[in-house]
Amino acid sequence: MRLPYVVSEILTAAAEAEAAKIGVPMAIAIVDEEGGLQFFKRIDGTLPVSTELAISKAYTAAAVRMPTHALGELAQPGGPLYGIQHTHNGKIVLFGGGYPLCVGDKVVGGIGISGGTVEQDMQVAAPALQMLQYIECWAKEIRPLVPHANGNGSWTALPAVKEKLLKAFSGHAPQIPESTIAALAGGVLLALS
Repeated sequence: MRLPYVVSEILTAAAEAEAAKIGVPMAIAIVDEEGGLQFFKRIDGTLPVSTELAISKAYTAAAVRMPTHALGELAQPGGPLYGIQHTHNGKIVLFGGGYPLCVGDKVVGGIGISGGTVEQDMQVAAPALQMLQYIECWAKEIRPLVPHANGNGSWTALPAVKEKLLKAFSGHAPQIPESTIAALAGGVLLALS
């Protein structure tokens, strides 16, 4: 299973909202399961160094299949992965802000956040990770209802499906929270992929 591009947009929006909430401009990167850049957003005012750091954090999390802060603990002198930061042309990051993106027990990508303190970067990643879990719950409910959901869906149709779903649900009364609409739309898209 691959993470649809439009789901990456939804996850990025969740992280961006948290960055705005704490008032820190951030760079947000999402990579595929092999670490290839899939989606990137840089909020105005983000430190220039944060661009490459966000991408490298996402790459690291996807490539090693663990959060970057956990890898950092294993890479301390005398640790089992000491020196790993010197591999992969220096793209391995050992401090917080990078997380693997998992659907079930399968890593489907990684997210990297950079722009604040390590703690702020980790805080901004948290809503995106929660959103992916929410999306996955919806996908599990929806998948059995979509007989053609076999992983061979048309990727080009997914952005249009997302826009139609968002429009249909946003006019619902009583008002449905925007995060619920995004998670439901993402769940449909994940179920179709």
